[in-house]
Amino acid sequence: MKVLQGTKEFFKDIPQIKYEGIESDNPFAFRWYDENKIVAGKTMKEFLKFACAYWHSFCNVGADPFGEGTHLFSWNEKADAVERAKDKADAAFEFITKLGLPFYCFHDVDVVDYTNDVADNEKRLQAITAYLKEKQDASGVKLLWGTANLFSNRRYMNGAATNPDFHVLAHGGREARAPVTLGTTARISMVRDPDGNWIELSQRASLTGSLEPVAS
Repeated sequence: MKVLQGTKEFFKDIPQIKYEGIESDNPFAFRWYDENKIVAGKTMKEFLKFACAYWHSFCNVGADPFGEGTHLFSWNEKADAVERAKDKADAAFEFITKLGLPFYCFHDVDVVDYTNDVADNEKRLQAITAYLKEKQDASGVKLLWGTANLFSNRRYMNGAATNPDFHVLAHGGREARAPVTLGTTARISMVRDPDGNWIELSQRASLTGSLEPVAS
């Protein structure tokens, strides 16, 4: 896997991480993980299919109950939400390819900032997922899963599908309606079980091939 870098290098002076063995004192090397080592008839790469979670790696600002966030990311500097999201995607794929990870995953609000306008949010999401698909095609990294975040915003403090405020229920339903097609990357839908619980169903192009048009 080649390192995929955008117009700016976010993780400067950090090379692609390679296996060097347990005797290595290089902090930017794998000491135990050798992707080509055969174990029980398969390579470690075949057994250990690592994925990078967008939220944990590129969104968490390090806040706690005693103070504001201390992680000041250089990909969060632009004023325009979509352009800011593209910078984050550049940083993400640089990080992912430097580590040689085959998969990544995200919630909708991880990849682009949302407002309270669901129609505008959908436009933002479609724009950034098209950009992410370009990154996937250029790197070979695949999407493991993509889903809607119906828990972080304070509107969901009493739940989403279970919220007693119908305005919140409607907002959540619109955000996670069936189906939501994320460019050519994934298609997500939501169904309810007999107990009224929402269940996510998703199709990922990286696993199933191209997304066929939804029948009208």
